[in-house]
Amino acid sequence: MAEKPRFYEGRLSKIVSLSETVKHFVLDYAPSADLSFTAGQFLMAHLEKDGKPHKKAYSIASSPTLALEKKQIELCIKRVEGGYVSTWFFGLKEGDVIRTSLPHGVFTVKEPWQENLVFVGTGTGIAPLRGMIHKLYESGCDKEIWLVFGNRYETDILYDEEWRALEKERRNFHYLPTISRPKHWTGETAYVQEVVKKTFARHQDSGGTAGGAQGDLDFYGCGLVPMCQELKAALLQMNVPKERIHFEQFT
Repeated sequence: MAEKPRFYEGRLSKIVSLSETVKHFVLDYAPSADLSFTAGQFLMAHLEKDGKPHKKAYSIASSPTLALEKKQIELCIKRVEGGYVSTWFFGLKEGDVIRTSLPHGVFTVKEPWQENLVFVGTGTGIAPLRGMIHKLYESGCDKEIWLVFGNRYETDILYDEEWRALEKERRNFHYLPTISRPKHWTGETAYVQEVVKKTFARHQDSGGTAGGAQGDLDFYGCGLVPMCQELKAALLQMNVPKERIHFEQFT
């Protein structure tokens, strides 16, 4: 049975612009707040629309450890044209208070970690993956971990410096950014599903030797519905078992 959500007010302590359309929000909660959740889950933002209660789901972009130790939760939100809640968020300022509820959702890393892990995201689909990856390292995960992260333009890459620093810090972390509409980009330019096929198809065929990985792979994808469906189709074509394919689809 799903855990009953808990309601708390969070105060915006920090707002950072990550791109022209995406901001990073840090919410501070009271010391007494029970913010326990599993990496990959989401919270609900509660507000009013036309005088009636209104809510919107946002994946938590931080590790449960941050919530436990600092009573903070981070969100990564894109301003959507005509989107009521995202426009509301972009009008907020530091110090404003938001009513939230958590935890929600079942998109979480399967434990214990039996296999190496591949995270595939596009745009703000990086949010739950970020929380998952940080939690894995905080928990001492020694599996090989890949992040395939797709965006339209190089200026859209969210947390790019963070991922590059993590790759230098952790020998078992492999960062594969790709841009579909490059301007001055000299890296990968294929869609994420194509990068996945190119990088891991040989792995599947060779019993788990591509890229230095051993054993099978668990795939975790997050992004808009079309990407997730195309990625799933690609993975099934690669003979990845259905039980090793996990998704959170944004609409």
